[in-house]
Amino acid sequence: MGTWGTGILQNDTTVDVWTEFKELYNSGHDIKKIRKHLEKEHQPNKFQEYYSEIWTGIAYGQWMCGELEAYTLEKVKAATNDKWMSLWAEDKKQLQKRIKVLSEFILKIQTPRPSPLKRKRVVVRQCYFKTGDIISIEINDHQFAGAIVTNHHDYRNDGEHRIVFTDCISNTEITLEDVLKANIFYLDKGGANNYYRGYFEASFSARNMVKKIKLVNKIGEITTKEFLWLKVGIPVGDWNIITELYNEQIAFLSTNQSDKPINVTVQEFLKRDEKLEAILIAWDKKIFKEKLNK
Repeated sequence: MGTWGTGILQNDTTVDVWTEFKELYNSGHDIKKIRKHLEKEHQPNKFQEYYSEIWTGIAYGQWMCGELEAYTLEKVKAATNDKWMSLWAEDKKQLQKRIKVLSEFILKIQTPRPSPLKRKRVVVRQCYFKTGDIISIEINDHQFAGAIVTNHHDYRNDGEHRIVFTDCISNTEITLEDVLKANIFYLDKGGANNYYRGYFEASFSARNMVKKIKLVNKIGEITTKEFLWLKVGIPVGDWNIITELYNEQIAFLSTNQSDKPINVTVQEFLKRDEKLEAILIAWDKKIFKEKLNK
């Protein structure tokens, strides 16, 4: 789970549940049926470490749309129990902050929202690229960066891509061969709240990519379907700030040395390696704790 704070919508799991809730709501589905669908899909009782985040997302959705069920309220009340808070258990200070936030949220949603959300017309946006596609992104005028699509999935109304970015940056059009010789791009700052800090991998909805999709071109493809694990949780990406993140890191490196533990080449990324993954995941967990303690 990607987390950048203890707030209700400051983790990927709750954001994902709320996003799906809103999508189903705008498609005309009944609110109680949406809850049943999300409960069945995400299985909070099975995946206990995510119980709190899943039920918070469902409760937030029902409250925003003006129909909070008593059943949902009871579930989210239970979310403050230690049994369901294992993701926060390692840091007692953050655990107490999270419990306080949840308690305030539970109190808030017991008062109906004055202006429930109205349903909006749904525009279908399916994936632009497929797993294994190598893409070129124009990050600045006549400056291009290479990236790898490591997964894609078309949901009901919105496609989603998982993309890993490389340090293949050129003032001329790049090629598949250029990307395959590159390294995985690392972000020392990673934007606001250091959210993207680490090896640059994120999940992007097609809907989020639409405004700048003309700046992206497929330049080749690979047959690899399994890739090196760079981190534990995959952050939700914002395609509109890709240029900002690249420029921020380039500026950082002009006066600073990167803190990345090891260099990861694209060739290393194209195959699983348990020893290398252990190093990368340990580093990702370290970054996660540092974000929470800020």
